[in-house]
Amino acid sequence: MRAGLPVALGYLPAAFAFGAAASAIGLSAPEVGAMSAIVFSGANQAFLLAAIPAGMPVVLMVALTAAASLRHLLYGLVLRDRIGGSRPQRAAFAYGLTDEVFATALAASTGDHGKARPGGRWLIGLALTAWAAWSLGSVAGAAAGDALRRLSESAAAAMGFALPALFIGLMLGALRREVAVPVALAAAIAALAVLSGHAQLAIPGGALACLSARWFR
Repeated sequence: MRAGLPVALGYLPAAFAFGAAASAIGLSAPEVGAMSAIVFSGANQAFLLAAIPAGMPVVLMVALTAAASLRHLLYGLVLRDRIGGSRPQRAAFAYGLTDEVFATALAASTGDHGKARPGGRWLIGLALTAWAAWSLGSVAGAAAGDALRRLSESAAAAMGFALPALFIGLMLGALRREVAVPVALAAAIAALAVLSGHAQLAIPGGALACLSARWFR
């Protein structure tokens, strides 16, 4: 579990922000905790917070989140021959595989001095630590957001910006020059959809525009 502590410390602020944003759209702390425990994907969960209130069809939500998660297949192929553990242990680790967990496991499996492959217990400890931090942090954020809304009307009004703030934080954390154009195009398409009175098309339109821009670059 020690190897997972840096990942957990990085997850806690983002999880808290996600929980607060989820609370702002009416989700309870138990609901937020269940979503984090089951989905365990910050980007996909933030996307769902916007997609659900917008009335996006479930089939489209599933398709877009599945497409965003395809990279995990590559993660599995990279780690397959680099890690140890039994099949059940590997399956449990796969459930908790995220970008940061993958990077930590890969670093541990490619030591300069011929380190042994990470074992099953180590892998499960790593994934479990990250999963627990994300789940508990999101519950804490949801509880704090709910308490703030009850204590202050001004705080309740400010909570409406929690979801946009979460998206901006996620975007700035991953923004690089080569993705700036697709991100700008997606934002423009989403803004046009909202301004034209078709808010339900903002997310799928922006997502498709971003994917198209990346595809044709």
